[in-house]
Amino acid sequence: MTPGVGDRAPEFSLPADDWSNEVSLSELNAGGPVVLFFYPGDWSSVCSDQLGFLQASLELFSQRGASVAAVSADSPWSHRAFAEQRGITFPLLSDFRGDALSEYGVQHERGFPERAYFVIDSEGVIRTRRVEDSPGEQPPLNEVLADLDEAL
Repeated sequence: MTPGVGDRAPEFSLPADDWSNEVSLSELNAGGPVVLFFYPGDWSSVCSDQLGFLQASLELFSQRGASVAAVSADSPWSHRAFAEQRGITFPLLSDFRGDALSEYGVQHERGFPERAYFVIDSEGVIRTRRVEDSPGEQPPLNEVLADLDEAL
């Protein structure tokens, strides 16, 4: 069953920039609320724009005590190269097998992640679940921040 607003966020532990460097939701959530983004893939123009914009806006999340992480089905090596080239400092997580995509209900019929985000409060409860109508659409930052503010 796909989790919705008010449900506990499914736990995961996914590789970041190396297969042996895993990051779990509980680790991210230990520092407070988390805004968890799902995106189709590294290197595409829309994803590059979105993740670059998030990187430039990290202070707005930090001011609210929230951390940011992003999940795609790309490999950890792709994430490392992409993050290094783009100056991304927040975790890019590899759901290579699609387990988290399936658990969060954001796996596109072609296997890649839908473009989506979840605001998860400090107790691990989903406060916002938003899936874009098209992988080419980005969630507006002001809406993401408004959803985060509402969850605090």
